[in-house]
Amino acid sequence: MHDGDDSDFYLRKGFRVVAVEADPEICRATAERFPRFLETGQLTIVNRAIAPTRGPVTFYRSETSGWGSVVSKWAHDNAALGVASVPIIVDGITLADLVGKYGGAFYMKLDIEGMDRRALESLAATSVRPKYVSIETSFARDPTFDTVKEEFQLLKRLGYDRFKIIDQVHVRDQLPPHPPLAGTYVPIGFTTGASGLFGEESPGPWLTKDEALAEFGRLVRWKWLEVRLYRNIRYYLLYCKIMFRLTGRHSNLGWYDIHAKHSSVD
Repeated sequence: MHDGDDSDFYLRKGFRVVAVEADPEICRATAERFPRFLETGQLTIVNRAIAPTRGPVTFYRSETSGWGSVVSKWAHDNAALGVASVPIIVDGITLADLVGKYGGAFYMKLDIEGMDRRALESLAATSVRPKYVSIETSFARDPTFDTVKEEFQLLKRLGYDRFKIIDQVHVRDQLPPHPPLAGTYVPIGFTTGASGLFGEESPGPWLTKDEALAEFGRLVRWKWLEVRLYRNIRYYLLYCKIMFRLTGRHSNLGWYDIHAKHSSVD
């Protein structure tokens, strides 16, 4: 759920939202932000961590909001980038258990810092297949083409056959279509960090798996230097510092979301 900006967009479009967030402080702040939606039942906040198993898990609460994770390697990588975290114990829940309790979804947004693929894999044990799914690809943390290929193969096994690759840098340029293609029209300017439009409203044409992989292959080749340097984080960080001094902009591997449409949707 993070700061609730995405939830706010979905709620204003008229959808019922089940928002999951591991950080109890963020849950309290967001509950204060949306009292009306909580009272009507349109919003349900689940203060749990999506995890491989149910029960208590260690959650690394990051000093950078939205970077918290149950994956220790991600916490260590963040520390190498100069972003510290504090471990706390929270209740864990699998994605399969979550959909078992709350049912299916029109759209499922997964952006859970290292747990996206593991969470999605658990859906295989259920009959639930949301019409639309988006996941944050782990390319930025594991910059190899094989990583992305495995994510597409998993989505394909779950019955998703059309895809879009959304560069999140350009989400601020997205404009909701009017009339809307899902829910109510909401005039909005997306902020940095927002997930943006979803489903049929997401920008660009739907691609086959092979077409989407070819598109991502071009992105990988375009960022070949960062990909090579990332194999040694020390050199990569030095490169980032040099590029910032030269250009005034932070260099990074990018934040890409994969949007997927289930084969049952016309």
